[in-house]
Amino acid sequence: MRVSTGQIQRVMIQSMEQSGGDYGKLLQQMATGNRLLKPSDDPLATVRLQGIDKELSALSQYEKNAEQVKSRLGQEETQIDAMKDTLLRLRDMTVQAGNGAYSQADRQALIQEMESLKDTLLSLANGRNEEGHYLFSGSKTDTPAIVEDPPGTFTYQGDDYQRQVAIANGVTIAANDSAEKLLGTALQEVHDFINVLETEAGDISTQVGKMLTAMDTGIGNVTRTLTDLGGRINGLEQVVAAHGEMQVFGQGLHNDLSALDYGEAAMNMQQMLLALQSTQQAYVNVNKLSLFTQI
Repeated sequence: MRVSTGQIQRVMIQSMEQSGGDYGKLLQQMATGNRLLKPSDDPLATVRLQGIDKELSALSQYEKNAEQVKSRLGQEETQIDAMKDTLLRLRDMTVQAGNGAYSQADRQALIQEMESLKDTLLSLANGRNEEGHYLFSGSKTDTPAIVEDPPGTFTYQGDDYQRQVAIANGVTIAANDSAEKLLGTALQEVHDFINVLETEAGDISTQVGKMLTAMDTGIGNVTRTLTDLGGRINGLEQVVAAHGEMQVFGQGLHNDLSALDYGEAAMNMQQMLLALQSTQQAYVNVNKLSLFTQI
């Protein structure tokens, strides 16, 4: 079979076009740093990269959730620790009030401080976060946890809903605590005991015992919650650290699959240039061929 000069030229033109296309693709890869410019470049690697991207996105959201919950629990911890100190002080003052040697003037001094501590406790129960949402109202974050209405009657307005936030695949953590769980009827008990000190003389041992029971219950509640909060915060810190390690590992896998090896790319570029130059030179030589030059 005879091969004409025109056929040879067409084959060489196609070869140069292919080489030029490969060279252009390599330049684009080097400009972007990506080995894969389209899914067909490596379908298997593309599927794996999509899975890695999905996992990295989920990790990023879990880490964001964990940081938000950690901040909220840190705010709760500060408020609850102050509640504990307030309740402890109220307990100490209750013991003092039970001293039979105390005069009405002595009790009056206790009343003034107890009133102040009662207001402090109510303020702590109605603590808010930086967004203005109430910390201890359950799901009713726009409603004060406890109100005094009518005067002298304390009512919990929230609910016992405890929001669970996903911080890892299949792992959730409680993001809030309710004032009712923490304080129970402590505020009402404080108010009623102050009334006793204001209106009753003589032996108040029964009322003192009731008040001490209420304070001990409140102190126990807030102490247990503080311990639980500490565990939750420590767990969150470990989860955030683990997420960071997993993100580094996932990003490494992503780079291994998608990132261009510049050393290998530079060698390929040299080879492509040599091949393209050889093809171009051969094309020039073929074009010089003519039957008349052989006569």
